[in-house]
Amino acid sequence: MFDFRKMAVMPLAILLAAFPLFAQVSADPNDGFYDNAQRWELHGLTERPLPQLRPYPLPVIKGILEYVIENGGEYDSALAKEEFERIFSRPWKVGMDVEVGAKRTEERKDDDKDSSVNRYAFAAPRVAGDIPFNNLVGFGYSVGFYAVTDSDYENYLPYAQYILHDSIYDASTVSKLSVYSDWNTQLSFGNESVYAAAGISRVGFGPFRRQGLALNEASYHATNMSFNATMGNFSFAQVFESIGATNNLNSEDYDNLSSGKFLSFHSLQFRARDWLSVSYYENIVFGPGFNLLYTIPAPMMAVQNIGGADANLQMGLLLKVTPVDGLVWATDLFVDDYSVNDFVKLNFDAKYRFALQSGVVYYPLLSAMKSFSANYTCVMPYVYSHWEYDANTNGPVSGSSMNYQNYTNNGMSIGSSLDPNSDAVTFRATLRPHKLVTLDLSTSLIRHANSAEAFDEEDAARYVLADAGRYVTNGTAFMHQMFSGKTSGEHVNQAWDCLGFMTSDHKMYVAQAGISAQLDLPRTRGGKFSLTLGYSFEYIRNAGVSENVYTGGKLDGFTDNLDGTYTYNGTKYKIEEIASLEEVAAEVSRQKQAWIDQLHDEVNHYFSVGVKYEY
Repeated sequence: MFDFRKMAVMPLAILLAAFPLFAQVSADPNDGFYDNAQRWELHGLTERPLPQLRPYPLPVIKGILEYVIENGGEYDSALAKEEFERIFSRPWKVGMDVEVGAKRTEERKDDDKDSSVNRYAFAAPRVAGDIPFNNLVGFGYSVGFYAVTDSDYENYLPYAQYILHDSIYDASTVSKLSVYSDWNTQLSFGNESVYAAAGISRVGFGPFRRQGLALNEASYHATNMSFNATMGNFSFAQVFESIGATNNLNSEDYDNLSSGKFLSFHSLQFRARDWLSVSYYENIVFGPGFNLLYTIPAPMMAVQNIGGADANLQMGLLLKVTPVDGLVWATDLFVDDYSVNDFVKLNFDAKYRFALQSGVVYYPLLSAMKSFSANYTCVMPYVYSHWEYDANTNGPVSGSSMNYQNYTNNGMSIGSSLDPNSDAVTFRATLRPHKLVTLDLSTSLIRHANSAEAFDEEDAARYVLADAGRYVTNGTAFMHQMFSGKTSGEHVNQAWDCLGFMTSDHKMYVAQAGISAQLDLPRTRGGKFSLTLGYSFEYIRNAGVSENVYTGGKLDGFTDNLDGTYTYNGTKYKIEEIASLEEVAAEVSRQKQAWIDQLHDEVNHYFSVGVKYEY
């Protein structure tokens, strides 16, 4: 089965997230306002470049809308007026989402077929709003809860999809319902050019909304503090987040969560021309110790080296080109680790750990099609992953240790929705054939390979001979690059010596197509109703690739000395010697074959019907 917290680029929930209802725009980067803001910037209808981080504070939102109302054409001016009324008409709104849905699955293995249906229902009442206290201070909030009949999301969500709500643990139980809190807030101080904000919310960065490599607003929320300054052609943004750590095994248990994990991100953008901008960014994940220096606008690589490079640092470049009004071509390079020496020698089968995203976003000026985007994304093996010692900077590596350095929050990727060793092509389009009807279409083609399948004999033997529960070999961000040692460890050969992209024999292929429709009924004195319908089709070839290939603790009589040697029947062996022993080689072969045998194909159909109400 798939872990619901693993992520890929999905049609259905991504589409539904674009439909705005509750007005808490300054606390929710997934609100539809941000699609409109991107449209207006690409058509030259913003007075200054948009802030790099989403969500925006109320002075920025108000300034964008007022400028478009005054300077936009008939359509955009009317749209901005609608948005202004939705956001600023009153400081509170009460509403409710209700949805029922089903997933029909057909598993295929050789000539056998097995069908099943999973059904769910949820209700999500809340109070939300945006409050501008004055020209400098604003507050956005959404306070509520959601109740669901089936809290096991993998039973009814497409392959590796982000959930839409901001609580996944510690539910209250009412009859057959699991009830979760669902809160976000954001308090800001400043004007349109310089401001600071703090609260708890999701955060987005980059032009491909809900698909970012560094900060993805579709991921889990976090408490955060942010700062933005836009001056002329330069823009600087920084955010500091307190996030949740899970253990090295990513155990799905509330008791295996821990605080003391932090993320800091900053980006400097230079707008060289009206049609060209370049951003350099850095981010770092660290803990459990708190380092105040990561909260200041200083180069994180230099700061990290002061303390011994005991944190997980990444850097990136984002290039945006706007050749014509309404169109942006963007390329984002996210670098986790790379071998400078091999690059200079033009050796490309080496340790290059990066993610790359390139594509276009287009907003036609006057058309039934309101937006279109297409992009290619690839994530190299071991990107977003990192080991964690039992002690702060040394000691053995065990599965129960809390991981304060991998690129996850509460077990969810902070960045790309793809697992390591994956790539995808994604198309999205939004149509508005009638002023009351919005259609969202999405298609994704995804590949994923489990790097553990390509382990050499020595690496595979070390995983098989390990203690039970020490490692995972499922190809996710929790499959890290280090074998345990007494005080430090030894790197996995495949992770350190080669690129390893798509070298496994059995790859998973996912084809998805989704359509979602929303009918907005005219607002009355009793409030506003919206009706939603959604359908997604999904075909998965080689489902089960994300299961563990190798598991330790299956062989008796072998002792891992945690120094690269093993003791068996009183004799000490080096790894290359013990890997060739008949018992070990047979167990490696057996486990790998068992993993291959459990692979199967799946055809999934997802249906949903919902009602949204706002007063």
